[in-house]
Amino acid sequence: MASIRERRRRDGTRAFAVLWRDPVTGRQTSLTYDDHRDAVVARQLIEAAGGHAMEAARIADGVRHRGPTVDDVIAEHIELLTSVGADTRHHYRQQLASHISPVLGAYSVKAIGYRHVVGWVRSMMDRGYAPKTIANVHGLFSAAMSTAVRLGYRDDNPCVGIELPKSQATHDEMTVLTREEFALLLSKIPAFYQSLVLLLVATGLRWGEATALTVADLDLTSTPATVRVTKAWKRDEARHWYVGPPKTKRARRTVSLPDDLVTVLRPLIATKTPGDLVFPNTIGHQLSSSRFWTTTWTPALNAATNPLLPDGTPDLAAPRLTKRPRVHDLRHTHASWMIAAGVDLFVLQRRLGHESIHTTTETYAHLMPDQQSAAAAAAGRAMSGLVVPPQ
Repeated sequence: MASIRERRRRDGTRAFAVLWRDPVTGRQTSLTYDDHRDAVVARQLIEAAGGHAMEAARIADGVRHRGPTVDDVIAEHIELLTSVGADTRHHYRQQLASHISPVLGAYSVKAIGYRHVVGWVRSMMDRGYAPKTIANVHGLFSAAMSTAVRLGYRDDNPCVGIELPKSQATHDEMTVLTREEFALLLSKIPAFYQSLVLLLVATGLRWGEATALTVADLDLTSTPATVRVTKAWKRDEARHWYVGPPKTKRARRTVSLPDDLVTVLRPLIATKTPGDLVFPNTIGHQLSSSRFWTTTWTPALNAATNPLLPDGTPDLAAPRLTKRPRVHDLRHTHASWMIAAGVDLFVLQRRLGHESIHTTTETYAHLMPDQQSAAAAAAGRAMSGLVVPPQ
């Protein structure tokens, strides 16, 4: 552990020495500061870095030439972003306040080193945060440090090269429904919302995209009929809802509609104007995902997974659903059905509005058993005659 000792110079002024032992050389090492607050900050950073001399040199320079803090730089980075909406900017500020500021926020950005970031990542692991949460917050930190380099606040990015924790989950995060399972669940959805649920599973649209659709977005006379996705529900910095652009550039897309869905949609929009929502709530306003989950989706799941007789006792003869999908799993179910039908992954990427084909393959590669079988057969043909069977 590092310690601080006050010293008097010959001219009578005070100095504050930070003393510690280097873990590699074993030598007593010190840094001297005129301000006690600087010495306290240096001691904390040196302890976080394990007392290594090379890190100490960076710390000494960073503390003496304070400059902007980690909080300052990440806040500036968030303000400089040009490709995100107000809701995303608000989310980044929450990540900064919750996960970065309490640990490293007050320190000079120039004094932060690789070991400090590793220690910060470990502290999040110790507090039980999920690997995905840690990766997301680290991504914000790393992007902000790259901005710090561009702005001349420091020479390198201390977040580069850090190995982040991987998920230990042994199950898939998505739940995919078969046609029969979906039909059972659909039968428990109130008639008013069945058309929305059908569109979600038939197109793979995100909730915010589907519930922001207006009649003008539908072209039911073309062959095939289509829906144009150009907007989605977003939140502003005050957490109020508004209609803005979809998630990414690729999310702006045209999605073809099956004939059976067109048959459902025609009477639904027959008396509406072009600017009316296609899927409002029962009083004609925005359909809230949380309210839909509470009042519609969860009761339908309960009815499908635990069917009851009129007297309230279990109906043992009725078919039952053994899964509890989220509404978002209708998007995964759509992708699964498309892959099973042989739809090319590049086509699926455009249909789902993924920014990169990498996202599509990483998310849905495990749903391609036919391709895996074909790959195994190809490997077998290549190895034919090379493997000598055991005697």
